[in-house]
Amino acid sequence: MKALVTLAALATLTTGIATPAYAASPDIYVVNFRNIEDANSTKLDGKLSTALAIAGVNAKEIVIDTSTANMWEKGAYAAFEHDIVPIFNQWVGLPGFAAVVDAQSKRVIGCVNSAFSANEMANEIRNMALASVGAAIVSKANLADDFWQGQTTTPLGQSHIIKTSVTTKTTKCPAAHNAR
Repeated sequence: MKALVTLAALATLTTGIATPAYAASPDIYVVNFRNIEDANSTKLDGKLSTALAIAGVNAKEIVIDTSTANMWEKGAYAAFEHDIVPIFNQWVGLPGFAAVVDAQSKRVIGCVNSAFSANEMANEIRNMALASVGAAIVSKANLADDFWQGQTTTPLGQSHIIKTSVTTKTTKCPAAHNAR
C-alpha cells in the first residue's frame, strides 16, 4: 500500500513538471486568417507552424478559416471563446496573414505574412511577444490603391501613416477588410 501511494505521488509530481505552466494562458494569440483557395494562405500555413516552434514563445494559434461556411462558423466561435471578436470582425474574409494579439489586453501588436521565411517570422513573433504587455499598436486603416493604407496610433497617442499589403514583407497589419 505504501509503495502504491509513493508511486501515485511520483506520477503526480512528474506530470506537474512535464506540463508547462503557461500552456493554459498564452501571452499572445497568433490569429491566422486563411482560405484554402488563397495561395498566400497556403504558403503562410507551412511557415507559421514552423515559426511558432522556432520562436519558443508562449503563443496560441487561432485559425480563422473562411474556406467553407462551417469553417467560417468555427472561426467565429474561436474568436468568441478567446474574446477577440473585434479582431475577427475587422479582418474576416481577408486571407493570407496572421495578426499577433496580446492575449490579456486583446490589442493587435502586429502582423506577419507569407513574404517572411519561417526564421524571419519566428524573430518577428518573438519580438512582438516581448511587446505583449501594454506596448501594442492598434491599426485603424483604410483601403487605398493596390496597398492597404492606414493610420496607426501608439499608446502615447503618436499617429503614423502606413502603407502595407498581405504580400509585402512587413509587420504592419492590413487595413480593415470590413468597414464599420
